[in-house]
Amino acid sequence: MRAVVDAKEFSQALDKVSRVLRKWKFDHILEEATLCFSDGRCTLTGTDFETWLITEIPARGDDFSFVFHRTANVVKACRHFDGELVLELTKTGTGRDRRLNLCMTCGDRAGEFRALFPEDYPEMPKLEPEYSFSVNASSLLERIERIKYATRKNSDTDMYRASIQFSGSRIYCLDGRRAAWSEDGTMSVPRPFLLLAAPLEHLKIFGKQDVSVRLGKRYADISDGTAHLILRLVEAVPFDLDSAIPRQFHEEIYVSPNEFLAKLAYLKELLPNREKPYVRFCGGRLLTQADGRRYQTRIQMDGRSEMEIGLNLHHMTDALRQFKGESQVRMKLTTSISPILLEAEGRNDYALVLPVQLKHVPAAA
Repeated sequence: MRAVVDAKEFSQALDKVSRVLRKWKFDHILEEATLCFSDGRCTLTGTDFETWLITEIPARGDDFSFVFHRTANVVKACRHFDGELVLELTKTGTGRDRRLNLCMTCGDRAGEFRALFPEDYPEMPKLEPEYSFSVNASSLLERIERIKYATRKNSDTDMYRASIQFSGSRIYCLDGRRAAWSEDGTMSVPRPFLLLAAPLEHLKIFGKQDVSVRLGKRYADISDGTAHLILRLVEAVPFDLDSAIPRQFHEEIYVSPNEFLAKLAYLKELLPNREKPYVRFCGGRLLTQADGRRYQTRIQMDGRSEMEIGLNLHHMTDALRQFKGESQVRMKLTTSISPILLEAEGRNDYALVLPVQLKHVPAAA
């Protein structure tokens, strides 16, 4: 069995699908990519059981399929090929002694590799799409990168808090103590859904192209026509974000996010790791103490604020970084225990930080 593809296209396609592969302790075939030649197309697929990456390139020759063995090594070899790449697959033995051997030839370079039988590879899920919408992949990824800090990392037991939630023109995430969201009027989601934040990093394979998103009952298929990113939906009801945003604010102040970040970094350096990263904020002053010693600093602000609130230094730092580079951020305050809203002029993204109750924050002055 023999097929021919363009070496550069093949290398790029294999490199893309290999990004989803990871080490498995018990099922090593999930560390590999699979290939299928059919009807003049070469389809490459990689999966970790939750995420599927599929891409197609033109091909000519016989129809056959196999699974790579040690895909990472094949990826490295293909980077050195240029021109026409010939793939030849041969079978040897019978029964338990069956073997697949792959020979790849490109110009004066050739390599022999072991291959695995395709029937051992996981079957791709059936999508059965019910809804669809379009979005620009690069724009969506940029929005996700800006807000994903408000998800919990490595949260296998609480995927809800590790997810990006989609609803209408919004994407948002929240981990129970903070939230971040972004709005884009060019996107209209036909039904709310959730996807884990980490696999959405694979949107970069589409570059700046517009993609279609098809939604089934259990999976979402994101595609530009030749590549597909199939993600398992998180089985949870999206959170009503509006219910968490205060409807009225009693104080508004404007601060420089870069200056605020610098002052928080100063206090962080002084706090021992064993101490809770809590600080008091009132009238532009930031105060804390550790080991019986007091520390304070001050930031410039526009607007009047007499409210005293407790802050988790790390949570406020993440929220301010969302607006890093802006000249000013507006902070909206309601009470000492109500969420703090951060926003910037001309931006369609927002942050919400839950204060720390003052009884848990040591008085520093």
